[in-house]
Amino acid sequence: MTAAADELSSIAAELYELPPTEFTAARNERAKRESTQLAKEVRALPKPSAAAWAVDLLVRERGEQVAQLFALGDALREAQTDLDRTTLTKLGSERRTLIAALAKQAASLAADAGHAVNAAAVVDIERTLQAGMTDAAAAAAVTSKRLVRALAGDGLETVDLGGAVAGALPEPRLASKATAPRKKLASRKQVDAAEAALASARTTADEAERAARQAQTAREALLLERDDLREQLADVEGELADATRAAEAADRKSTAAAREVEKAERARAKLAQDSGSR
Repeated sequence: MTAAADELSSIAAELYELPPTEFTAARNERAKRESTQLAKEVRALPKPSAAAWAVDLLVRERGEQVAQLFALGDALREAQTDLDRTTLTKLGSERRTLIAALAKQAASLAADAGHAVNAAAVVDIERTLQAGMTDAAAAAAVTSKRLVRALAGDGLETVDLGGAVAGALPEPRLASKATAPRKKLASRKQVDAAEAALASARTTADEAERAARQAQTAREALLLERDDLREQLADVEGELADATRAAEAADRKSTAAAREVEKAERARAKLAQDSGSR
């Protein structure tokens, strides 16, 4: 990667940390501060999709968990030729569960950041993580923190990375040393490596799931508290409206009474004047 490409990638990574609503203005402002060619490239940086932004956020906040997920993918690719169909089916099911858990965590992080994603975006997040598990270049794209769009891949074909990353494409992710030794692992060792990676990833996913539940519980409690406060505010506003109407009615009565007093005083004064003139 050239120095210019490296600088563009660094700028892109900084910009993609921002909330989506702030991206365009920040990108254009940053472009004004750069040299002509770099400014042109910065201004051309695309706004990430909701799913891509959530994945970038997940990698920044839960990078170790994403790395463990991809390590599991390394182990499964190493071991799949020697595993029986039943074991592969089981591991595949566990893999989908882990991907779903991390996608849910990404959605939770996005919501906490004030930019909740919809169900379609969550599906795209799952597909992107799946692609990263099956393809080393896709894994590097996911962990670059510069993802622009969602990815898709099932391991049968190379993942299309065209226009997927802002700036230069990163080097393909190296397989975990634990699952890609210099010499081919024996079948039993491959299975052990896959199961060990799976156990580690499952533990991470469980922790992420607990954290998501806790965050959701806290959010629900705050929503209930907000609703209670809104109800209290509505009651107070109702009481204030009643008091305002009562005050206005009292003010009208006071004004009317003052007028009656003035009228009575004028009548008395007139009577006194008439009596004096006789």
